[in-house]
Amino acid sequence: MAESGESKLPVQVSGETLGPCKRLLKIELPTASVEAEFNRITNDYTRYARLPGFRPGKAPRAIVEKRFVADIEQEVQKSLIPRAYHEALEKQGLRPVGYPEIKDVQFGRGKPLAFTAEVEIEPEFPMPDYKGIPVKRQKLEVTDDDVAKALEALAEQRAELADVAGRPLAMEDFAVVNFSAVSDGKPLAEIAPEAKAVAERQNLLLLMGAQSFVPGFCEQLVGAAVGDKRQVQVDFPADFQVQPLAGKKATYFVDVVGIKTKKSPPIDDAFAAAFGKDLTLEKLKEAVKIDIQRERERAANNDEKNQIVEALLSRATFDLPPQMLAAETRNAIQNLVQENTARGVTKETLVEKKDEIFQFASKSAADRLKASFILGRIAALEKIQLQQAEVDQRIALLGYRHNIPYPKLRKQLEERGGIHEIEEEILIGKTLEFLLANASVTQQ
Repeated sequence: MAESGESKLPVQVSGETLGPCKRLLKIELPTASVEAEFNRITNDYTRYARLPGFRPGKAPRAIVEKRFVADIEQEVQKSLIPRAYHEALEKQGLRPVGYPEIKDVQFGRGKPLAFTAEVEIEPEFPMPDYKGIPVKRQKLEVTDDDVAKALEALAEQRAELADVAGRPLAMEDFAVVNFSAVSDGKPLAEIAPEAKAVAERQNLLLLMGAQSFVPGFCEQLVGAAVGDKRQVQVDFPADFQVQPLAGKKATYFVDVVGIKTKKSPPIDDAFAAAFGKDLTLEKLKEAVKIDIQRERERAANNDEKNQIVEALLSRATFDLPPQMLAAETRNAIQNLVQENTARGVTKETLVEKKDEIFQFASKSAADRLKASFILGRIAALEKIQLQQAEVDQRIALLGYRHNIPYPKLRKQLEERGGIHEIEEEILIGKTLEFLLANASVTQQ
C-alpha cells in the first residue's frame, strides 16, 4: 500500500512523568483524521485489489471495503500510530531512547484514535564545562634501552630449542619427560579417563615453571639429569578442573629423557636481514624505534582522551534510562564472561565471582552511557557532524580486516543496526578530538 504523506496530524497529547527518564504519553487523533486515513487506504485497495469477477481496480468500493475490512484497519493503525507518536514527541520536546510500549489502543470507524505510549527518554542535565579540561601528557622519549629490549623480544620470538649438556635440569628449562601416575594405588587414567594429559604421557616437552603443570611437579625435578628417574608427590588443589582428581594426592613416576633451553639468534645484520633483505641492524633499530614511538603516541592519545572522559563524568550527575542501562549492563557482563572464558577462566570461577563481575559491569555500563550522552550533547552544541565518506571508509576498513567484501559487510551491518553503532563511534571519536584540541595540556 502507498505510504502516508508527510503532512502534520492534529495530535492532542498530554504527558505524565513515570520516572527520571520515563514518560507516559496520552495521544489522541480526532475522528476526521482517522476517517481521512481510512479513505486514503481504502482508495489504494480499490485501485489495486484483485477480486473474482472484476478486472484489477474495477471492483466496487463497497465490496472492497467489506472484503478487506481487517487489512484496511491494520494498515490504518500501522500508518497513524507511528506518525502520531513521533509528532507527540515533537510537541513534548522529548528525545526518546529505544522503542515505546504502545498500550490501550482505542480505534475504529467513526471514532478518534487514542493510545498511550510509555517511552524512555534522554536524561536532562546541566552541561558541565567541557573546554579547558586539564590533561597531563606523558613523555614519549624512546631510549636506546627501549630499542634494545624490543630487539631482545624479537629475538626471543625466533628462539629455537637446543639440547643442554653438562648440567642438570633447572627452572625455566624445557624438560622432555615420560611419566605415569597413581593415586590410592590406582592409575590416574582409571580414576579420571578424561585426564590423560595429567595421567600418563610420553616425550612431553614441559616448560619448567611453577604454573606449568600440576602444582609442585616441576620444582621436584630440579637437579635431575638426562636418564634420571624421579618419584614426584603432588597434591591436586581442591578446585582442580578435573573433578575426580580434586583434593587427591598422587605419585608420579618420571623419566627425564631430555633437557632443552631456548637459544635466541644473535642480534646482528644477519638477524635484521630476516625481516627484510635490505635491512641492516642499524636500519632495523631505526624502524623499531619508529614503531615504539607510534605505539606510545597512540597510547598517550588514548590516555588523554580517558582523562577527558573521567573529568566530564566527575562534573555531571544524572539518572540514566533504566531499560537502556539494564541492556548495556547485560552486554558488558556478556563481554566480560567471553573475555574471561577465552583466557581459560573456568565456569565455576565465574559463578563464584558473579557479584564482582556484575558490580564491575554495572559501573562500566553506567559510565559508558553517561559519557555517550554528554559527548552527544557536546557534538550537537559544537555542530560536530559526520561525513558519509567517513562511515564508508570505516566499513571498508572493517571489511579489509575481516576479509569481507564491502557490499556484503554493509548489508550485514544494516540488517542488525550496526551502521548506527559505527556512526556513534566515529562521532564520539571526533568529539573527543575536539575536546583534546581545546584542553589545557601540561607535560608530565
